[in-house]
Amino acid sequence: MPHCMTCVAPTVAATLDLRSPQDATGQPIDEIVADLGGSERIAVIAPDALGQHQLERFADEMPFLTSLCDRRHTVLQSVMPSVTCVNFATMVTGCELDGHGISSKDLDFTCETLFDVLEEAGQAGAGCGRPGYTGSELLGRFAQIDGTAALADDAAIEESVLRIASEERPRFIIAQIGGTDDHFHRFGPGSSRVAPKLRETDCRLERMVSELTAGGYSVMILSDHGQHDTGNPERGGTHGTDSDEDRLVPCTWIDT
Repeated sequence: MPHCMTCVAPTVAATLDLRSPQDATGQPIDEIVADLGGSERIAVIAPDALGQHQLERFADEMPFLTSLCDRRHTVLQSVMPSVTCVNFATMVTGCELDGHGISSKDLDFTCETLFDVLEEAGQAGAGCGRPGYTGSELLGRFAQIDGTAALADDAAIEESVLRIASEERPRFIIAQIGGTDDHFHRFGPGSSRVAPKLRETDCRLERMVSELTAGGYSVMILSDHGQHDTGNPERGGTHGTDSDEDRLVPCTWIDT
């Protein structure tokens, strides 16, 4: 059985020896805490819409991520609706939409977040993403460190995450890599035309993991949701349904 997305925040909190956000309904994922427990710092890197079905379909295009999953892997299930803002909000609160209230990235949380827990402990977290995307407009807005990228591309997100990790050293970083979702929407998550973006993303993850772990960060890689093909050439992919393609996402982790 997959773990619910509500387990992400309690898992991060447990690895950092912090309490979970007070309204979290999920529980720490034991196998991740067993490997990462006691980490001084942790980064959650989330390639948007990279569902379990997409990773399996394009495993040859993503050899680095596939190799990590071969060693350590679990499947998460997105909360409903299986859309970006709802599930990123769940990652940092441990509760579903009716608990955190984020049905749009411009809304305010109605419950405690990991950033609140960190602040209570006198520590800091960072939220990173492209301008106009959930990683910036929601996570960056509530984090102690706003990691909004300088440009609206994935390379700028990579630069922002690594700069923050090196210079500001927050205990927790969460980053949305948005290009995968954009390409799936444009071409369809089953189209061969997404392969170059997936190869690029895989190389980006490898660089980020290498630098983050060298800098003392444990890393979790997961996604917010998947996508399914619409059969409509005007809009290749979409998500939001209760289907496995939309809800099941991979999760892997790496210690320092």
